[in-house]
Amino acid sequence: MDATQNHLFNMLCEIDDICKKYDIEYFIDFGTTLGTIRHEGFIPWDDDIDINMTEANYYKWVEACKKELTDSKRVYSDGRLDRDFPGVFGRYVDTECIRLSSNFAFWKPICGQCIDVFYMMELPGDPVKKQEMIDLYFAYDEYANSSYRHYRYKSKVQMDLYNKFRRWERFVGKERVLRHLEKKIFNQHYDDCDTYLSCSARKYGPVSYAPKYLYDTVYYANFEGRKFPISGKYAELLNYYYGDDWNIMPKEQKHHSKMSHTGISCADYVDDYMRLLDEKSLKKDRQKAKHVMVEEGYKVGVHLHHVYDKLGKFVKYKIDKKLNALGITDINTLLDESDPEKQKLLDEIFAEYYDRQLQFSVRYWESLLDIGEDNFYAAIFNLLYNHNNFTSASKIMKIRSLCGVPNTDRLNKLWQLVLDSRDIKAAMVYKDYDKARTLISDAIAKYPNSKEIKLYNLEIKVADGDSEAKALAEKLLAEYPDNDRVLKALGDIAFADGDKETAEGFYTKLKKQTADGMILLDIKKKGV
Repeated sequence: MDATQNHLFNMLCEIDDICKKYDIEYFIDFGTTLGTIRHEGFIPWDDDIDINMTEANYYKWVEACKKELTDSKRVYSDGRLDRDFPGVFGRYVDTECIRLSSNFAFWKPICGQCIDVFYMMELPGDPVKKQEMIDLYFAYDEYANSSYRHYRYKSKVQMDLYNKFRRWERFVGKERVLRHLEKKIFNQHYDDCDTYLSCSARKYGPVSYAPKYLYDTVYYANFEGRKFPISGKYAELLNYYYGDDWNIMPKEQKHHSKMSHTGISCADYVDDYMRLLDEKSLKKDRQKAKHVMVEEGYKVGVHLHHVYDKLGKFVKYKIDKKLNALGITDINTLLDESDPEKQKLLDEIFAEYYDRQLQFSVRYWESLLDIGEDNFYAAIFNLLYNHNNFTSASKIMKIRSLCGVPNTDRLNKLWQLVLDSRDIKAAMVYKDYDKARTLISDAIAKYPNSKEIKLYNLEIKVADGDSEAKALAEKLLAEYPDNDRVLKALGDIAFADGDKETAEGFYTKLKKQTADGMILLDIKKKGV
């Protein structure tokens, strides 16, 4: 750990001690769970810790903080406890240091190093009522705080609610509007609840909501040498939040804080420049700017949906033009995962579509580029069977679902491959090999040509010490040269046979080439 991570870890231990003392159930969550499973600690470049808890436990937590945080070295606040606080979620803050970034300026004392504390509210099971509550919360969250997050995404229903709250404010004042909304939103319980809405700090896209069953059980995992609670369904949870390749470390490393400066208190830091500013005017101007940005962001969103509708037609035109130039009248004739030449053609045909559909703006505006059903099926088929790229395929399919476009029967069969693969991955991560064996056997019969299923079949044979594992690994290495998972299998076979020199050769190569954090963690545990 670096100095900032060590500081945050000590604060997490404080939270853990308080929660144990007051019988408060919580989870370390989001990127912290990812670090726990992929690295058994912080993601190496991360400087942030997130925790989450159910709403009932959250209120216990707030009361516990009132009793425990009495020396002013630590404070806890959220948007309901302090109306100047910039978010609905809360932060546990060390007031004796500073976490510097553009978004932390002028609020005192929350500019200190902190741990985000999110809470999960129940949503009704009925789809219509669920969406109504999501819309209400989204509009409330935007209205309640003065920060700039969320303004880039807004449905018409949410924008109408936001403007409705502002109109109410003119007659009764903001505080009264907030209290009215908070009675309707918070501390609600539904017998048919199947989903939690997490009050998170998402700047783009919709608020975070996840299936309730993901938090039904607790698992105590190693995080920097100490056990902390995470979701008992952590493999499924990580897949839900981070996609099918959550075990792969990204090329772009996300950072939160600009600096953690110990030795200067929050109060000293803020007071030093706030003496030059008119706080009342600053807050008023900032709130005004916030409203303008929300309105402009919504208008941009409406406009971009029209733009992407036209863009979809343009991309489809270019795909059809390429097919005509190649003399291909039926794109389905290219769907042969055993033919590398046909794969190259599909890559060429869909290169621009993948780039456009998966780019940041399209994903977060939930815009689906309509390229026609046959073309869409071929594009997803190419990702799943030719490239084993489940993450990109899942993202595109999710956008399709969010846009309300139903799947065809054959698309459902492709999607079932994704779902079956996720079940196998979870069983393998949990080392539930009995379940994994059954799932893999079924999947081989259903998807004999899927690279992903072939690799899982190899991995279960290695886990079982199957005598056929080495021959299968060598066969797959010829089929998929330098594949990380095949190299790892060969290394593990050698390691199990006591051939440490051969194992070290495979592991050394993997250390240089792989971005799979789970592979690197396992090699580290072997002491090689």
